Amino acid sequence: MNEVTCYKKDGRIYFRKKDIPYKRYVMKRMGVKKNTFAGNMISRVYDYYFYGAINFRKEYKKYYKKEFCSVEKFIEEHFNIAPDIAEKLAEGNYSMKECSHRSIERNIETLNYDENFKIAFSKAVGGLEDEDKNGVYYE
Repeated sequence: MNEVTCYKKDGRIYFRKKDIPYKRYVMKRMGVKKNTFAGNMISRVYDYYFYGAINFRKEYKKYYKKEFCSVEKFIEEHFNIAPDIAEKLAEGNYSMKECSHRSIERNIETLNYDENFKIAFSKAVGGLEDEDKNGVYYE
């Protein structure tokens, strides 16, 4: 989680909100216009990865401050994440978005089979590192 903007592991994507460019910037960088087929597709992919993400620190302060002693413990125990990774996520003010079989827009994942699209979108958002290099996320 050092050089890339986003990191995808176990069907979850982790990122810092401040590092993610706005949707209109991503669309401009990819050369698509709003309300076109390509524009709608990029918009849906962007929303799939980043819209509605849970910020660990905000979630902890709002709902779980009395239950857990720290943000690290909250991430580790509530989301079942390894302690060393939980520590990095807590100190970096990361957010998380569930991108697994439980998510609504599951058909967006099929776009990841197009290697050129995957690379272009990754460059537009600043880098997306995926643990599953072949693009198959089904469990």
